[in-house]
Amino acid sequence: MKHRFFAACLSFTMPGLGQIYNRDFLKGIVLLLLEHIVNRLSHINAAIMLSFNGEHLQALNQVNYEFALFYPGFYTFCVFDCVLNAQEDPNKDCSLWFIFSGLAGCFGIIYGRFIPMPLFLVGLAMICLMVIGTYVCSRGETIKTT
Repeated sequence: MKHRFFAACLSFTMPGLGQIYNRDFLKGIVLLLLEHIVNRLSHINAAIMLSFNGEHLQALNQVNYEFALFYPGFYTFCVFDCVLNAQEDPNKDCSLWFIFSGLAGCFGIIYGRFIPMPLFLVGLAMICLMVIGTYVCSRGETIKTT
């Protein structure tokens, strides 16, 4: 169970690191490269910096939405993939939490102008849903082994 949470935490930090931790080096490197490309093209980091400084509308204007809408699904996929591949017999019943996380991110980007502190709250909602999904995956694994 700890193995899954550590892999998930690595992927929360940087998509692709969980795959590298799971010894899936090629997939991890490809996902790291894709993350940097999508992050750079969507201007997510600049928007996060502006948002944390209280300039939320300017942060939303900074974002390139053509690439930003791809980011939540990609980010969620990276975490879901590393959680599933962290153990030999994964519990796939937890996928719904990760789907909701990706949808929350996409809806958060689309309706960000109507959300206070949009980048922070949307990111927090995504991570909370993925933590629940990781727990559900781990819990199913514990039930199977006892």
